[in-house]
This record gives sequence, C-alpha cells and structure tokens, in this order.
Amino acid sequence: MIRRRENGPGIDRGRAHGIRAAFAGAALALVAVPFAAPAAFAHDSLMNATPAPDTTTGAVDSVVLQFNNSPLGLEEGNLVQVIGPDGKYYETSCPTLSATQVTTPVKLGPTGKYEVEWRVVSSDGHPVADRFTFTYTSEAAPGAGSKTPHCGKAAPAGAGSAASEPAGGERLAETKGAGNGLWIGAGVGGAAVLVVGLGAWVILRKPRAGR
Repeated sequence: MIRRRENGPGIDRGRAHGIRAAFAGAALALVAVPFAAPAAFAHDSLMNATPAPDTTTGAVDSVVLQFNNSPLGLEEGNLVQVIGPDGKYYETSCPTLSATQVTTPVKLGPTGKYEVEWRVVSSDGHPVADRFTFTYTSEAAPGAGSKTPHCGKAAPAGAGSAASEPAGGERLAETKGAGNGLWIGAGVGGAAVLVVGLGAWVILRKPRAGR
C-alpha cells in the first residue's frame, strides 16, 4: 500500500519554513557586514582651522583646530606643534580642549611659512594626525622660538617635507586600520552566510517523517 503525501510533492511545510528562516538569516548577515567595523569610519575630522591652511595672515596669537566631534581629553594625547621657517617651535603651551576645539597659544617669529603638525585622540579612541601650512607676515617683534617643542617629541627635521613624516606615517596607519576593518567585517559576514547555508543543507538532508 502506497502512503499518500499529504503536502503534495516536494519539500514539506516544516522543512520549507526552516529553509526560509535560514535564508532570512543569511540576508541579515549580509546586511550587517557594512556595520561590522564601524570604528574604521568613525574617526573625528578637522572641519576648520585658524589660521586657515594655505593662507597668509599678519596676526596670530593661537592656532585653533575645530573638529566635527569632541576629541578625548587624554593627557598628552592631543599635541600641536607650530614650526617656523627657521625650524624652531613657536607654540608656547600645550593645547587645551574645549568641546570640539583644540587651541594652542603661539608667539610666532620671523615672517615666512609655518607648518602646523597636530595629533588628537578621536572620540572613538583612535589617534588621528595631519599637518598644514600658512604664511605669516608681520612687523611685530618676533618671538624667540625654541629648538624643542613645548609638548611631545621633536620632528626628525625642521619645517619642510622631512618634518611631515610623523603625521604622514600615523595617517597611513589609520588608513591601513580602516582597510583591516573592512576585511574583518567581510570575514564575519562570510562566516555567518556559510553557517546558515550549512544549516539549510542539513534541513534538506533530514528525512521527512512518515516515509
């Protein structure tokens, strides 16, 4: 005697429900991939600076950096160095943090191009760093400057391309970290899809009751 299939040919309802759930899980895993490493994209960004990059100014008593979020106020975590055309440092104090602003007092020296090298600890806990230049023209009495920075370590050389190496190196490290975050996120999502696919295969292989 042949037993009639109550649910018709193909996959029974229970097994079909399990497969639908498995594929729904796979879809959720794929959607979650872009959010697997949010820290790689959450670094604070410099929005404005005074003096502004690549400008000429005749009155400067401080360098003010404005970020899109408030950096962390860690001790010695936020550094700003102002290097003159003679290779000396012209910041007169360590930077202070107020909300989203980092302010460093300066007493500039001779006229010429100055380089600002900065590093802050982003609100997501990662250090970010960069540099920019501005041109100073003034008849005011020049500051004496210092051969060593007021805070932090001295750059390998005076102002110029050599002095930019630390900031460039840290920026490169942050870029690599962002790339690693993407690979980690993709790996997590791929592993989740693999597990869900294996579960669907097990459901398909499971003998149906009543055979």
